[in-house]
Amino acid sequence: MRLTQINLLKKHGIAIRGLSGQHFLIDPNIQRKIVELLAPKKNEWILEIGPGLGALTAQILAARSRVVAIEKDKRFCEILEEELGEEYKGKLRIENADVLKTDLKKWFKKKSVKVVSNLPYYITSPILFWLIENRSFIDRAVLMMQREVADRLLAQPGEKDYSRLTLGVGYYALVQRAFHVSRNCFTPKPEVDSTVLTLDFYPSSKLPKGIDEEFLFRVIQIAFGARRKTLLSRLAHDPQIKRSRTELLDLLNRLGISKTARAEDLLLKDFLALAASLAPR
Repeated sequence: MRLTQINLLKKHGIAIRGLSGQHFLIDPNIQRKIVELLAPKKNEWILEIGPGLGALTAQILAARSRVVAIEKDKRFCEILEEELGEEYKGKLRIENADVLKTDLKKWFKKKSVKVVSNLPYYITSPILFWLIENRSFIDRAVLMMQREVADRLLAQPGEKDYSRLTLGVGYYALVQRAFHVSRNCFTPKPEVDSTVLTLDFYPSSKLPKGIDEEFLFRVIQIAFGARRKTLLSRLAHDPQIKRSRTELLDLLNRLGISKTARAEDLLLKDFLALAASLAPR
């Protein structure tokens, strides 16, 4: 029987109070549910970001999958090697690295990789955008994150959490809530609760055709730049748009968008239509 996370901390002399920004999931039921969402299969590759003491790693390997574990903390890499390296030789690759500086082409060649991570709260957004950049390799991601960030990803138009992040991630992936996780499931206990989400990345063939993505996200950025102002006002005063107020009023009318609409009122499809109409010819 494997040691629990608490016993591993004690075994390797890691003082909980000395940890900075690291919270270990100690609830075995939540660990099991996350692995079930991942649904690891024999010999398929799983990328684990920040495995820590290997609670999820061990279960994934026990399901006969192969794991690339990217861990920034050298201490945890050494513990993973000691606890799992010999037993799963050839199945476990441990990389002492910063995931944001990692190129997945080193290990993977096609869209067949699953990702799992208990995302560090302080770099959740950068890792989400890193996943988007590497989506050509990724099939599904099962991610645990701060509940407030998960709420932003799942927000609907008109809600206060609806944001650029909602649209930026939602453009590339189907985002779904799996379950909430109490702060009491961690040690040391964080000040917030968490949520587990699944992200299923759309294949390139399913993304909108003929869209200048850079310009689309520029339009979204302009729109959300001052949430209290109307979309019309934001577009009319932006030097990159280069359209008169009269032209913009006519365009919004043709697209069925109210002249008093604000960024949080628009669906992704509205921004797609707007960007297509405003794109420089």
